[in-house]
Amino acid sequence: MQDHSKTSRAEAFDEPALLAQQRGFARLRFDASLEPGFLRYMHHRMADRSHLVAFISAFFMLLFALIDWWYLPPEYARYTIPARLVILLLVCGTIWYAARPNKVPPRRAFVAGAFSYTCSGLLVGVVIAGTRLMEMHVPVTHDGLYLVLLCGFFLVGLPTRHAVFGSWAIVIGYLLAEHAVGSPRIRIIASGLFLVSFAMIGSFGAYIYEHMMRSAYLNECLLKAARIRAERESQSKTRFLATASHDLRQPLHAMSLFIEHLDERVTEPEARHTVRRLADSTHLLQAMLNSLLDISRLSVGMVRPQLRPINLLPWLQSLVDSVETSAKERGITVQLICPRYSAVYSDPLLLERLMRNYVNNALMHSGASEVRIEVSRIGQRTRLAVVDNGCGLDEEEKDRIFEEFTQLRNPARTLDKGVGLGLSICRQLLHLLEYPSGVQSAPGQGARFWIEVPPADWSEASRVAAKPQAKESLHGRVAIVENDLISREATETLLRHWGCEVISYDSPEAAFAGIQDAAPDLLLSDYRLEGSMDGLELIRALRERRWFAGPVVLITADTSEELLEAARLADVAVVYKPVLPARLRRTVQKLMAELVRS
Repeated sequence: MQDHSKTSRAEAFDEPALLAQQRGFARLRFDASLEPGFLRYMHHRMADRSHLVAFISAFFMLLFALIDWWYLPPEYARYTIPARLVILLLVCGTIWYAARPNKVPPRRAFVAGAFSYTCSGLLVGVVIAGTRLMEMHVPVTHDGLYLVLLCGFFLVGLPTRHAVFGSWAIVIGYLLAEHAVGSPRIRIIASGLFLVSFAMIGSFGAYIYEHMMRSAYLNECLLKAARIRAERESQSKTRFLATASHDLRQPLHAMSLFIEHLDERVTEPEARHTVRRLADSTHLLQAMLNSLLDISRLSVGMVRPQLRPINLLPWLQSLVDSVETSAKERGITVQLICPRYSAVYSDPLLLERLMRNYVNNALMHSGASEVRIEVSRIGQRTRLAVVDNGCGLDEEEKDRIFEEFTQLRNPARTLDKGVGLGLSICRQLLHLLEYPSGVQSAPGQGARFWIEVPPADWSEASRVAAKPQAKESLHGRVAIVENDLISREATETLLRHWGCEVISYDSPEAAFAGIQDAAPDLLLSDYRLEGSMDGLELIRALRERRWFAGPVVLITADTSEELLEAARLADVAVVYKPVLPARLRRTVQKLMAELVRS
């Protein structure tokens, strides 16, 4: 059976119209755009209880037939029993017909159900009235009609108008039958008083029931509309992230490369100081952009963990080395306490971001003189902790620090302490990775931020490779494919300054036409290119034709997991924009060295 939630998308999308329906539907009628959907909804609800209705109808009809055979005179029972069986067949046939929401229109199903229900009730009334014409040892009362009316009002699930019409038809039919057989007036009045009162109460109950059904349906539609609106907003946010990743990272990428080139050529002290301040501002802007994009990507579920074993000692030592300069500038000592053969099973990029944010938080906000990274085994998990001897946190501050844009001790919002998203990103990453975590701290006693990660077996093969020396002179021919003029010129200038021979192309078609004759040693390609193919498709096409088989670096602002996985399968190194010049140099140097060794 098709679910009733599959109503028209127009109903779910028109949220203002749905809200307008909440102002009241005392007449039990929605407007023309919503009423058909509700009728389908109620039809499904009626069909859901069809088996129960069929069972109860069969049980009581057969029970009444047995009672007729047992109590009624044989000459009367031979008419009532077949009549009850015929009505039972009518009821079963009607249930089969009406309980097919995908094949029978709701209005027809309701009419058929009301007709079957009315016939059943009228038969009961006729049988009761007929007993008035004969002598009975046990007088037959109208109490059985209460059960029939109760089923019609609530159990069958008919709309209020159909249930009320059928029920009152049964009551009036019974009273007319009593009058036709000559029952005393006092009996007719007494029966009518009770039956009419019961029918009035049942009618009101049926009204309340349908009103509740309409309210439930309207709430479901509003929830569906809210879900669709949230999906639209999520898609809009995803499009914003894609646009921001490319359009905002692109000029930052060119700025970083130009600043690095300028820094290496400027010798006058004051000018060098200005260049370094410009570089620091660019790096700060890059960090802010990365934090904003990361928190947005995590919030819409665009990040999926890529788990693998990680040897902790070299991995954490690399992290400590990367923050050592910043720590020395603040007069802080950073220590690492980690067993030599300790390993965990996690996503190295996400775990690195998690630990780095904790360390940066301790360096910038704790006021500590010492920060330690500690690794220990707790039960079946490996605990990683960042410990400082700073000012500590009270209970209220422990909760506030994980809120977006919160900085407890930076009222002036100086940008050298970030934008207040580091620990918010940590919270999102912990939910994504499903790691137990906690904060132990007290005012004046420092703080301990810890997480527990699944352990893994230490492996020689998974050690972190030593980084090549960044200041060695570079040699070789590099081909650049970049459609953005400023970024292309910045990359050309920097690579030539480092000692490389550079050939550049502004489109995949130009690279496709000239790269075979140029015979470069290394290819640097942007991912989003103007033309018939993107950077990854260009690389695959060149390799298929055997025009270029050397190492490739894909430079992109697209941080999606799908692209990263596609690049990994194509054996292509990925560098994200804006590219730090030192990172670009290390990557080029490493690939060139591997090319020489091969």
